[in-house]
Amino acid sequence: MTTQRSGVSTLAVLGIAAAVGLVPLNSTMIAVALPKIAEDFDISTGTTGILITVYLFAMLLGQPLAGRLGDAIGNRRTVNIALVGMIVFSTLAAAASTFALLVAARVAQAVFAAALGPNVQSLLRAITPRSQQGRTFGLMGSMLGVGAATGPVIGGVLTQVFGWQAIFLFNIPVAAVALIVATRIKQPAARVEAPAAGRSADTSSRIANPIFITAFSLQALSTLAQYALLLLTPIILDARGWKSGPIGVVLSALTIGMILTSPAGGRFGDRYGRRSPSRVGLLVATAAIVALLIGGPSITTAVLVIGLAAFGFGLGMAVPSLMTAALESVPMHRTGAAAGVLSMSRYVGSIITSIAVSVFVASDAGGSRIVLTIATVAMALAVAGTVALPGKHPPPQTSPANA
Repeated sequence: MTTQRSGVSTLAVLGIAAAVGLVPLNSTMIAVALPKIAEDFDISTGTTGILITVYLFAMLLGQPLAGRLGDAIGNRRTVNIALVGMIVFSTLAAAASTFALLVAARVAQAVFAAALGPNVQSLLRAITPRSQQGRTFGLMGSMLGVGAATGPVIGGVLTQVFGWQAIFLFNIPVAAVALIVATRIKQPAARVEAPAAGRSADTSSRIANPIFITAFSLQALSTLAQYALLLLTPIILDARGWKSGPIGVVLSALTIGMILTSPAGGRFGDRYGRRSPSRVGLLVATAAIVALLIGGPSITTAVLVIGLAAFGFGLGMAVPSLMTAALESVPMHRTGAAAGVLSMSRYVGSIITSIAVSVFVASDAGGSRIVLTIATVAMALAVAGTVALPGKHPPPQTSPANA
């Protein structure tokens, strides 16, 4: 088994990365349980949608703040607190006797979940040598994909067999395992790294440096295109009379591609620099978007599935290097804050796409080509932007941090 700095193994990386997987898992798992929750509390399904809204709102605002908090009090400590909070408030949510109590528990759960992403990323950066950081973030990307892909399936099975309460109780063993791993990880003493390739020393103390801004922008642009596929595919297939189950199976092609290629994309970045895998991956994803744009709403199911898988493969190749480039460009003691800000890029892209779909796309999938055109332009800009990412970096040099 490969061993990283301070004896941290691949299994340990996956264990702590499972904490990040809880974030998309809890975003998607609850969606299929909303009708049952509405039935049990005798309210409309539309009203239960607030359980998703408050969660996403907490993610948008909470992650940058939680990242700064982790930098101040310690990332591992913040991860531990967040996991304990997830366990406590997931338990309270499952035990809620009224919808108001459920919403309150869900809000608290979301606040703690928001602390996981940026602080796990910061912790992983601290315990991983630069030569392996792409690989580590690739593994984390796979865990994010697993959480997003399995959420609806797990939520559906648990709700049908045990009731909606089980979707909250499911968090407890996952969070407990991640908590055990996190408490055993030895975070190294603070250190100062030589600036990554492409980053000059005079900008090393700032988050808003050119490389970070580039990675933020490229991730926002690629997420815009990703959400175009996530939102348009159900509309296109629903217009053909498809049921939700088969639609979900088709959409899984997008996530499976990301899960499979993220680790390889991260290792590619460690070996050849962050620019090459980002460019190759985004080019593949762009080609997939162009093919789907040409096919339009009348595209065959086979081509749609291939296009979704190809986009996922490309994005999985690129994202670990985008994430690593962004975090490598900031000083170690500001990694949490940087990771929190970087996470906002996904919401920027998804919000733009949601607005575009609501404005241009009809229930019969008319207008889909407009959104796909916007996505194509976004991906073309992302590919062009890779020129600003760092190439292969020299071996890092470290020195003790100044008191």
